[in-house]
Amino acid sequence: MKKPLFALTMGDPAGIGPELCIKIYQQITTSDIIIVGDFTVLQKTALEMERAPAFNSISSVKGYKPGCLNILDMGIIKPEQFTTGTVNRLCGTAAYTYINKAIDLALTNEVDGVVTNPINKESLQLAGVKFPGHTEIFADRTGVCDFAMMFLLENVCVAHVTTHCSLKQAIDLISAERVLNKIILLNKTLIMLGIQKPRIAVGGLNPHAGEHGLFGTEEIDHITPAINEARHLGIDATGPYPPDTVFMRAFKGDYDGVVAMLHDHGFVALKSKDFENGVNITIGLPIIRTSVGHGTAFDIAGKGMASADSLKRAVETAERLYQHKI
Repeated sequence: MKKPLFALTMGDPAGIGPELCIKIYQQITTSDIIIVGDFTVLQKTALEMERAPAFNSISSVKGYKPGCLNILDMGIIKPEQFTTGTVNRLCGTAAYTYINKAIDLALTNEVDGVVTNPINKESLQLAGVKFPGHTEIFADRTGVCDFAMMFLLENVCVAHVTTHCSLKQAIDLISAERVLNKIILLNKTLIMLGIQKPRIAVGGLNPHAGEHGLFGTEEIDHITPAINEARHLGIDATGPYPPDTVFMRAFKGDYDGVVAMLHDHGFVALKSKDFENGVNITIGLPIIRTSVGHGTAFDIAGKGMASADSLKRAVETAERLYQHKI
């Protein structure tokens, strides 16, 4: 199988994304990477890091050269236009431009998928971007309604039924249809990751998964019916399990994936276990999209301290999805 070619967005210029782009250079050997960003920002970052990669600034994918740090230069922002580690409207505009260009390349099959560096939501809002994050941007641009945020850590995948909304809104969004949809999407993605017969645990919404209706009826009214329908479709889904213990069981090897009802059910468990090595995947898209599992880390941006482990794993995960496309 040929080596896949991925578009890697530079992320927010004021964050650790530019540093990670430099650090990932020559670490990835089983796929080819084109960075969608700004050449002058990456050039200055490399100089500050005392690195001297073989830069290749290009205007199209056709200009790719093996062995180089290939940059599709968008010409949006220069280093003197922002301060590293701070919120900036122009940085939000730049980050949003990188994302849209990378999506364009994937939709026209010029690249085999997109890997994203972190963006700052406040900078996006200052730039007038209406979306709260990557997941919603990718869903809108690819025209899908059935999608989910999934997090991969070690050998456990977690899909979220609700993500970027208030807790009150999230509870109101729980329905049998939404839960079933996430079970189906998670099952398909696990197969794409090479797991032939995925074992999926479905977490509850309420403490103790509702305790048979004592602490809420969402499990009875919505979650259990979704699990039953998934099993009718041939998916090995079980639950609902208490959200405070289901992740422990998954990491012990009982399950390949977990469907979490709330953003913080999944992410608190995962990021408490290992903050640096998780990978974020948007599932349900017609294109491959993976991302680092952390944010822009403004507090350490520009200091050369950022770990590229999550980015490396995001690229490797994109490779796995590419190899098992269905």
